[in-house]
Amino acid sequence: MSATSLIIISVVGTGISSISVQLLFLREFLSQFQGNEITISLVLFCWLIISGLGSLTSKFVNARSVTFYSAIALITAIFPLIQIVAIRILREIFFVHGKSPGFYSTFFFILALSTPYAFLIGFLLPYSLSIIRSIGGKITSGGLYITDNIGDITGGVLFSFILVYFFTPFKIIALTAVVLIIVSLMLIAHEKKLASLLLSTPIVILFFIITINANFEISTLFRQYSADIVNYTESPYGRIIVTKENEEYTLWESGTPIYSSFDITNAEEKVHYPLCQLDSIENVLLVSGGIGETFDEILKYSPHIIDYVELDPALIETATRAGLLHAGKKVNVILEDGRQYITNTKKKYSAIILDLPEPDTFQLNRFYTTEFFSKTKKILRKEGILSFSLDANPHYLSDVRIKKLSSIYNTVSEHFQNVLLIPGEEIYFLASNKNLTADIPLELKKHSIPTSYIDGFYYGNIPEERVKFINDSINKHEPKNSDFEPRVINIMFKEWFKKHGTSPNWFIAALLSVLAVYLSLMKKEEFILFSTGFASMGVEMLLLFSFQILFGYLYLKIGTIITSLLLGLLPGAIIGNIYKRRGKPVLICAEAGMILLLILYLIWTYVSQGIIQEFVFLFYGFTFSLFCGIQFPVAAEKIGEHKSPASLLFSADLIGAAFGTLLVGVLLIPFLGIHAAVIALILIKTTSTVLLTSGR
Repeated sequence: MSATSLIIISVVGTGISSISVQLLFLREFLSQFQGNEITISLVLFCWLIISGLGSLTSKFVNARSVTFYSAIALITAIFPLIQIVAIRILREIFFVHGKSPGFYSTFFFILALSTPYAFLIGFLLPYSLSIIRSIGGKITSGGLYITDNIGDITGGVLFSFILVYFFTPFKIIALTAVVLIIVSLMLIAHEKKLASLLLSTPIVILFFIITINANFEISTLFRQYSADIVNYTESPYGRIIVTKENEEYTLWESGTPIYSSFDITNAEEKVHYPLCQLDSIENVLLVSGGIGETFDEILKYSPHIIDYVELDPALIETATRAGLLHAGKKVNVILEDGRQYITNTKKKYSAIILDLPEPDTFQLNRFYTTEFFSKTKKILRKEGILSFSLDANPHYLSDVRIKKLSSIYNTVSEHFQNVLLIPGEEIYFLASNKNLTADIPLELKKHSIPTSYIDGFYYGNIPEERVKFINDSINKHEPKNSDFEPRVINIMFKEWFKKHGTSPNWFIAALLSVLAVYLSLMKKEEFILFSTGFASMGVEMLLLFSFQILFGYLYLKIGTIITSLLLGLLPGAIIGNIYKRRGKPVLICAEAGMILLLILYLIWTYVSQGIIQEFVFLFYGFTFSLFCGIQFPVAAEKIGEHKSPASLLFSADLIGAAFGTLLVGVLLIPFLGIHAAVIALILIKTTSTVLLTSGR
């Protein structure tokens, strides 16, 4: 096989490996930083901006050596193992264990850990084109773009539909690196570099030995969990860990502790505060939180049935195996997303108990919006009750915390006549159309229900003055929280900066300054691809966040969504390659298609925010990226292949994508909402269209 053919195959292999690694790193960082979707934007920004710099650097490397290329390709194949180990170990070295780091700390940590691999990926693709041409091979920039897309799509499909379901991260790294490793070794052999081959072979063998060693993989998690890991499961929905310290078990999901044994206080508060308000109880719906003593406390009221909704079957299996879940005959376990179940069920409930973490993410915020509370009211009986809780210090409430409590209070009050806050270990929200009382021990006495914590400590820990203080702290004028205008996410984001004594202003100023300088130096064709990359990743952020809002299992589907966008690039690039000589009219048609799709998205967010099928998201991403893919070969043709435009166009596309990721995912959506983000993308593409048609 010729060197040219091997290099082309290596480009495909690089795509397979890099997309799988990107998706793995997204999941890894989500687990390390407790599922915050802003982490997704930061990871993708760092990945894309450094890849863009790598592509740009390749233009200035004059060495044209197949041996050098094969060495870089081999390093690229095995480096993800080093990087994922570094992420797990260094996270606990640089940050205080159990504490959420600030924005800047998170950003620079992700940037530092992403840089080596992302730079190699960005460098390798345009450099492969220069190597092929230096040895007499023939391939255009558009042809290379198509080849790269084939690898990306293959990697995305493999990861999303096979690997994520059956393999742990280390094994996925090994499996997706196979093609690139084999081709790299074949290139070294083709160049007759025996010494290099002898040096590379044991390194490759060691790489595979380490990646298939399950004990080594688990050992890399010890620092994060700081206790004996008695169970480790990589579920498609998240990482599930059970740790044991002395005799106490803790269950973790994607880095967040969701249950600790011997926590009777939490079980009693979340169950008895709402249920003792009711005269009779038929059906109870529990969304998450069924692990531990919860069912025992609910059963004291003799309900007809307890419907327990949990998304991840692996979580149920793990908890049952560890002896942490005891579902009796009256417990009906439903494996479904909680919001999806509440939306679709026809059943009526006396009580709905939500036992969920703070609404720090879009996945969780969707359980605290006006749209969600409307759905819960529809499935509650006439005098039924809804209950949920939020973290807060009952003795002191910061201004930001009051804003969050007030926004959610005002949102739920829109749907229920009475809302009562009880400041227990957490602040419990009780919402109903019947009268509510904070005298929980008296109501329990009426029901003849014994408790351990409430009977002995309630009056001492929760005096009337504290209940009054919490409820009087609510600002009735605070804006309500909704799916597509997530007021609580905005508040939490500001709280994140305030907690660490920082501000996003310096970051925004630096970002815009760099952007202004970069834009002033580029050609018109480069700006078109910059804006397309910006819009493409902006739309990816829109789809990811919107999917999270409506469906809530982004950890599982992130690969599928990204793959749908990659799938559209390939036919788009082929169409662009066919019609590349027509130039400006083709570019204008692609611009018009993108603007039209963005307008349709904006209309949808205003007019119909109901549940739609998953395939609609995937088809939209596919169609939008198809228009994006058309432009690269056309722009390369306009510049001229003799000017080697690949590195400049790849870097413009990647850097535009990086800025689109960051501005949309970190600034526009959290601060201004999804509507503002869509409008911004429309303005960006309108600007590039005007520039394209101006003839300048």
